Amino acid sequence: MKKLFILLIACYLLLPAFAQPNNNKPGLTITVQEGIELLSVVQYLGGQLSNFTPSSYKQELKTYFLPYRNHAAVTTMFLFSYRIFPDLTELGMLFYDFPHIKMRPLSDSSSWYKYIPRKELQHYLQLCMQFYKDTRFHAFYTSHQPDYATWADALKKDMQEPVALFSHHFAGTQPLNWMICLDPLNDWGAHTIVPGKLSDGLQNYVVYQVGYFGDKNATGQMVFKMNAFDISWHEGAHAISDGILKNYRAQVDSLSSLLKNDAALNKQNISDWPHYFDELIARSISIALHKQYRSQADYEKLLKMETGRGFIHARDVADVIYDNFIHENKTGSLSGVFPLIFNMLKERYNNPKAQ
Repeated sequence: MKKLFILLIACYLLLPAFAQPNNNKPGLTITVQEGIELLSVVQYLGGQLSNFTPSSYKQELKTYFLPYRNHAAVTTMFLFSYRIFPDLTELGMLFYDFPHIKMRPLSDSSSWYKYIPRKELQHYLQLCMQFYKDTRFHAFYTSHQPDYATWADALKKDMQEPVALFSHHFAGTQPLNWMICLDPLNDWGAHTIVPGKLSDGLQNYVVYQVGYFGDKNATGQMVFKMNAFDISWHEGAHAISDGILKNYRAQVDSLSSLLKNDAALNKQNISDWPHYFDELIARSISIALHKQYRSQADYEKLLKMETGRGFIHARDVADVIYDNFIHENKTGSLSGVFPLIFNMLKERYNNPKAQ
């Protein structure tokens, strides 16, 4: 018996690194974040958050907030001459200490200053804080806590498995926590947030907004229904890879000739190589995880969908990630996979003799 026990221990120690469990159990918070919801409401009233999905929540919101459609925050949003992106609402994470609303300063390096000048953006956010006070926004928000909790509880069941599997590979030495911000006025998709730039204490977090697409349960109540595996793995991949890619920008740019004019990409507003490559990595990570953990049919369905969207390199990039990091951790980290990806793209796509 003693020899058998020693043999079993020896076999366990000889298991490859990828097979050993990650004991850093991920945290999972699903919520309607008050600051994001504030900016969503103002942006919606200001005509800069197109939303055509009917819902009981939107009707209640209209009833409560339409009397304030001429508030300075709303008219400022309406009169902006700048291009307003729907994910501008992520700046709601700057607000804290509700209902005594306060605001952290926005980082000097914020990319939002490329679209709206600092002075005007800061003024707009101050007006939104005043909107919060004048409309008694917190009263509306707290009155809907039962709805928010119901939405979160239903989605949490679907999210636990994909979050745990992703964290197994990407958490490193610290737990990887997740905060999913339900955005009931958003019917355009999901969006990853870089939390460290917006909120203290959210390092080592995956944070993203996810919208409502009109789904209801058997009793007619709103539910946030989605492909929990692809959404969580895609957005989680952005949270992990975006920081890594900053160290490889020269290598990424050197392959810019690989981007082809593609109608499917144009529909997604992807017209430059860095944007394409960032999305390619996130989608390829999700494909590789599907290959490891989901059925062959699910893997092939996702692969077909992404290549159909114009990501023609997705299969090859996903295979490099799968072979060297997901299925067997040969590189030790995701960062170590990137040189392999660059070499593969150069040899397979950037070499006229290889084509």
